[in-house]
Amino acid sequence: NITTANDAETRFKLWKGRKAAFAAAGKISPNYFVQDGVIPRTQLVYVLQEIKALSEKYGYKIANVFHAGDGNLHPLILYDNKVEGAWEEVEELGGEILKLCVRVGGSLSGEHGIGIDKNCYMPAMFNEIDLETMGYVRDCFNPKGLANPGKLFPTPRSCGEAANAKIQGFAGVDVF
Repeated sequence: NITTANDAETRFKLWKGRKAAFAAAGKISPNYFVQDGVIPRTQLVYVLQEIKALSEKYGYKIANVFHAGDGNLHPLILYDNKVEGAWEEVEELGGEILKLCVRVGGSLSGEHGIGIDKNCYMPAMFNEIDLETMGYVRDCFNPKGLANPGKLFPTPRSCGEAANAKIQGFAGVDVF
């Protein structure tokens, strides 16, 4: 069933439920990992079915919170960080969801941008020339590499290495 907000009261109730979703997930699981991908709205049913299949494959429950009107997905992968290896599995599962978003014509991020955790998936969406061009544009505005060093376009450019990349500090500035 689809509920449409045709009046202020119904709109309020829908938003109240949406805003409570993250807190509700926190009550049913000690930890959750949230992703932020976007897909064409026409792919919503298919993507939710695929997320369910990934949930079953990896053995983690996923609470799907999303903006149906614009295709912005926030799947919350529920897990317990006390379980050895859970974080690594959840991170891999989150990556599979992002790659799914790209495969159906969507994007790695709907609202929150590409950071350290998503930069290794950029080649799923952009070719090497695109990435190189983006790096050149960034360098035009940040020629000394002082703004967010190591983020978005890390050097070296592989996912595992970027996470362990050493960032040089600057005189009088702590980098942590």
